[in-house]
Amino acid sequence: MDTAAFVARIEVEFANFRIPHPRLVEVGKRLDEMRNVAEASRAEWIARGRPKKRMPMKFLPVIAPSGSGKSTSVAMYLEDVVGKEAFGKNHRPVVHVTLSSEATTKRLGSDILEEFGDPDPETGTAPQLMRRTYNALEVAETDVLVIDEIQHLIHADTGQRTAWSVTETLKRMLIRGACPLVLMGTPEAKSVLLSNNQMKQRALEPVFLEPLDIQVAEERTMFIEHVAGIDLKMVEHGLAQEPSGLVVGDLPACFYDVSKGVIGTVSNLVMVAAKHAARDGRRGVTREDLSHATRRWAIPTGISDHDPFANGARDLKQLKAAA
Repeated sequence: MDTAAFVARIEVEFANFRIPHPRLVEVGKRLDEMRNVAEASRAEWIARGRPKKRMPMKFLPVIAPSGSGKSTSVAMYLEDVVGKEAFGKNHRPVVHVTLSSEATTKRLGSDILEEFGDPDPETGTAPQLMRRTYNALEVAETDVLVIDEIQHLIHADTGQRTAWSVTETLKRMLIRGACPLVLMGTPEAKSVLLSNNQMKQRALEPVFLEPLDIQVAEERTMFIEHVAGIDLKMVEHGLAQEPSGLVVGDLPACFYDVSKGVIGTVSNLVMVAAKHAARDGRRGVTREDLSHATRRWAIPTGISDHDPFANGARDLKQLKAAA
């Protein structure tokens, strides 16, 4: 395999890494609970002869900075749980939709219909699209609808009017009992989801996937185990012949210095380093590769302002004190 092809493979394989993480597993457990509620509600509704009114549903807010694994938690659940269950051809128990930027009520309907494979998801008015959405959810017997990137409801040019309109549409979906919703977004989305009194009353206990804190023993362990998991995944996916020793010495502190506990940042940093190593004809990652990735990726993008792999980790004392 030539160098360009291998560098491309690194990016593809990193996207396919699935590293179990207690917080991500928790999202899966909550999805299980919501599916059980939806199935019981549907059974009760059918037993009553499918009247117009169904049991109102609730939503699960999942709030996390970019790179904290919220979308990955759903992908893992779809692969590890739903993917191993047997269903009819058109049955989709959990559907994951990413909300378009500059979201509107009409865009919401289009995004959902597109995920269901509607041949013309943008044709029709907003109410027409939402009626087709309800029908798609019913036909597919969808138990949980996950709507990602809820912060896209916030438009600088339109104030809160659009966000309020879409939130009202989501509220109506819950009232109609279409199915429980998981509404995922960055911290900016919290104001949209939990500022409306009526939405608050329909919220389940929120899941906050905050950056890991090395001052907390459990979270420090999660962080180090995640870094070790990346090292093992590179070998498992054929990107390295042996582990690169990413948790040896002060490297965990260096990773924390750059990422501030955001696990997605660690993965991206190692991916950039692995690409650099591959271009130099090496497999695996060295400290120098990580320094290069910090200087060429993390610092220019504003993720960090310091190269701990070359200059020492600023948080090393904290890590040692907490150990």
